[in-house]
Amino acid sequence: MDKKTFFFRQDGLLKKLDLDEIIYLEAAKNYTRLYTFNNMYMARVSLDAAMKLLPENKFLRVHRSFAVAAEHIDVVARDSVRFTNLRVEVPVSRMYYVALTKQIIILDSAAIDAIGTKLSKGRRKKA
Repeated sequence: MDKKTFFFRQDGLLKKLDLDEIIYLEAAKNYTRLYTFNNMYMARVSLDAAMKLLPENKFLRVHRSFAVAAEHIDVVARDSVRFTNLRVEVPVSRMYYVALTKQIIILDSAAIDAIGTKLSKGRRKKA
């Protein structure tokens, strides 16, 4: 079986789901809601446990109750994330915002200035 699919229990059966279909995950006590463009599924696993079982870097934790699929992010605001072709906003907590911005590529002059500062400090140490 490839790493792009997994199974979870639904109504006493094992349901197969493609990882690329999942837009975001939401904690619901001992369950995790898995949202796709067309459906919502419930898996009997905590969000913390789901994050450990799912491929690393596929989903980014943005809140203690939410994780999002990096490839489906369209807009990152200070307090929310929006998705391509989906009219839903997922909250982003202050605690996870910095970690989120470190895991995505941000193309702006502030990022370039920060990289330049790091490079120039590294060069001075070698000289």
